[in-house]
Amino acid sequence: MNNRRNAYTEVYIILKDLNEEESNKIPSEVIKAIDENRNKEYIFELNDELELKEHTLLPETKAILFNLFRDYLATSEQKEKIIKMQNEERDKIELNKQQNYITDVFVNKRQNSKKLL
Repeated sequence: MNNRRNAYTEVYIILKDLNEEESNKIPSEVIKAIDENRNKEYIFELNDELELKEHTLLPETKAILFNLFRDYLATSEQKEKIIKMQNEERDKIELNKQQNYITDVFVNKRQNSKKLL
């Protein structure tokens, strides 16, 4: 099955379904940039019955949509929660990187000491 798609195309399709009030909250230059970066030859994957297969959105699509929601559609209260959640996630990722680094250093030291024996 041929399934060429990109995040900007998915976002563009979703933005086309927004109601006018929501659409007006997103600056036109943002929508224009998404339009200019989308793959004009979007091909959907078909199943054996030649029907569109349901597919999950690309991770990049979810990230773009999330940022659009945060920046233009969220209420002040939602925005605060999102920023708090993003900061917590960033902290978890940073902690995980540090733990992985420490583990790598420990494993390398251990392997090097075994080679010496």
